[in-house]
Amino acid sequence: MSYDPDADWSPASWFSAYTSSLHDEYRTHWGLNKPVEETASTGDEEELNRHLSELAEPLAMSLHTLKADEALIEKIRAIVPYFGVTADIGDDVAIKIAEVLQSNRIVRDAIRINLAFQVADSLLPSAEDRAPRLLALLSTRQLSLRAAAYLDRATRLYLWGFDPEAVVMCASMLEAAYGDRFSEIDMFRLQITKKTREYGHHDYEQAAIASGVFTREETQLARRLRGARNDTIHNAPNTAMNAETALKTTATLLDRLYPR
Repeated sequence: MSYDPDADWSPASWFSAYTSSLHDEYRTHWGLNKPVEETASTGDEEELNRHLSELAEPLAMSLHTLKADEALIEKIRAIVPYFGVTADIGDDVAIKIAEVLQSNRIVRDAIRINLAFQVADSLLPSAEDRAPRLLALLSTRQLSLRAAAYLDRATRLYLWGFDPEAVVMCASMLEAAYGDRFSEIDMFRLQITKKTREYGHHDYEQAAIASGVFTREETQLARRLRGARNDTIHNAPNTAMNAETALKTTATLLDRLYPR
């Protein structure tokens, strides 16, 4: 593939094509392209290779949950007879075997290719689509360095398609910014008293209104953002506050907390 500025091109499509080609070469090298019935004889090396390659998907999923699910356990139990193990093995032993097998070249490279497909099919297309949206947000305001620093992780999550995490990060960063913006002395001067051992977000929002940093409408925005974060954590996403809206809201409020 070659670069052509006049063509409708996408790095995601290039990477996807390369990954597909690499996957085909991987399968050819390890003899995985034969029909299953042709490699079904006991002790067949190519059949073992097929079982090892099939470990990649459940192992890759376990990276997200840090838990070996039943699919992975069953794959391990299908493999151990090829190594002369005839006794039934428990889940704990199966997990230890999976840990050993992940360094096997067939398993290792299958996991790498699996991850590459995730990038090519999901993460990179998302970033290509969302980069212009973030640039559009950039044109609406020029944030101070302090405000921009708080947004950094949330925008990265949004860029790569992690919407729920971006909403959670936006609310968390805003609450972290409160304590940085309003010191103990500021809170004392504004006559905001602690209701517990530490100031809460309601206290800081009261301080923001009292000091003229937030309007009451902006305080409502902060509360909506916090509500969206709580809904997301409890697996009840708030459709009124998607990730892009959360970023816009957070940028607005951080701009008020840390003006240029």
